[in-house]
Amino acid sequence: MGRILLVTFQQALRSVALTLLPLSFIALFAWSTAGSATGNTSDPIRAAIWIWLSSHLIPFKLALASGFSSGALSYLPLGAVIFPWLAIRNGFRRASEFLANPRGARSFLVIWYVLIATLAAYFSQSENIKANLLLTPLFVLFISLSATFDYSTSLFSRARFLGNCAISLLGFALIIFGASLALHFSIVKSLAVVIQPGIVGGILLTFIQILYLPNLALATLSYLFGTGFSIGLGTHISPTVFDLNSLPAIPVLGALPTSQHPILRIFILLPILILLLNQIAIFKNFSDFKIRQSEVIKVLTPSLLFLTIFSFFAGGTLLTQDMDPVGLVWWKLPALFVAISIALLTVGLYLPKLAKIIRAHKSEI
Repeated sequence: MGRILLVTFQQALRSVALTLLPLSFIALFAWSTAGSATGNTSDPIRAAIWIWLSSHLIPFKLALASGFSSGALSYLPLGAVIFPWLAIRNGFRRASEFLANPRGARSFLVIWYVLIATLAAYFSQSENIKANLLLTPLFVLFISLSATFDYSTSLFSRARFLGNCAISLLGFALIIFGASLALHFSIVKSLAVVIQPGIVGGILLTFIQILYLPNLALATLSYLFGTGFSIGLGTHISPTVFDLNSLPAIPVLGALPTSQHPILRIFILLPILILLLNQIAIFKNFSDFKIRQSEVIKVLTPSLLFLTIFSFFAGGTLLTQDMDPVGLVWWKLPALFVAISIALLTVGLYLPKLAKIIRAHKSEI
C-alpha cells in the first residue's frame, strides 16, 4: 500500500508540474514585462495557480472595483482542459505500468490530484479573487476520472458513430465561424485596436481566444440549430432573433452575426439526419423490438450526457452580472436532441409496433 501511495503521489505531482510550471514561467514573464508597483513575485505565482485552476474549468468569485456589484468568472475556455487532461492521463499510464495495478493507480492518483487542486484553490485565494472551493474537488474529480477511462470499451464503442459525427459537426461549425470572422474582419480589427494589448498581451490574448474555440464552435452549432446563444443579460442571438445590446472588446466576437438570418434554420436537418442514420444502423442490426429500444437508449444516453456536460461548461458568467449568461444556455441544445430522438423513435419504432398490435387485434376479431 505504501508503494502505491508513493508512486501515485509522485505521478500526481508530476501531472500538476507539467501544466503549472509552464504557466508560472508565462505569468512571471508577463509580470516582468508589464511591471509591478509592489515587485512581489507572489503575484504572478498566484496568477499562475488561478490560470491552472481555470484550465480545470473551476469558477471564480470576484470582488470588482467600486461601482460594480460582485462578479464571477465561470465562462472558461474548454480548449484549456486538454492540457491537464493529457497530463493526468500520462501520469495514470506511467503509474499503471510501474505498479501493474490500474485500479489502484486510478483511485489514488485521482485522490492525490484532487487534494492538490483543492489545497491550491484554498491557499491561492485573495481578497478580490477566490476559486469556488465547493466545486473545485467536484470538477477536478470529473476531469481526473475522464482522463483515466478506457474509451475502447463497449460502452463507448456503441456511441462511436455519434462521437465521430459530433467531431465533424464541431469542425463544420469552426469553418462557418472562420468564414464569418473573415466577412466581419473590419469589426474584428476595430475590437483589437480598442483594447491595445501590446506585443506580449497580444500573443497571450490570441492564445486565449484559440482556447475558446470549442466554446465558440458549440455556440455556432447552437445558433445554426436554432437554439441560439447569449452575450450578456437580456440578449439572445439565433437565426430568427437578434437581440444584442453591446459587444465586449474581444476581437473574436467580431464574427457574430449583425442581423437575423432565418434561412439558416435549414441546418436543423443535420442533427435530424445524424440521429436518423444512427437509428437506421441499429434497426438494421437488430430486429427484435425490445433489443432495438435497448440499443437506442444505450447509445443515446452517454451521448446526450456528454452533450449536456459540454453545454454546461460552454456557457457561464464573464466577470460582471451584465455578462451573464455568455455562450450557451446549457439545457437548450440537449433538449433539442432529446426532442428529435423521441420524435424519430416514435415514428420509426413505436408507431410501427402500435400498428402491428392493432392489425393483430383486428385479425383475431
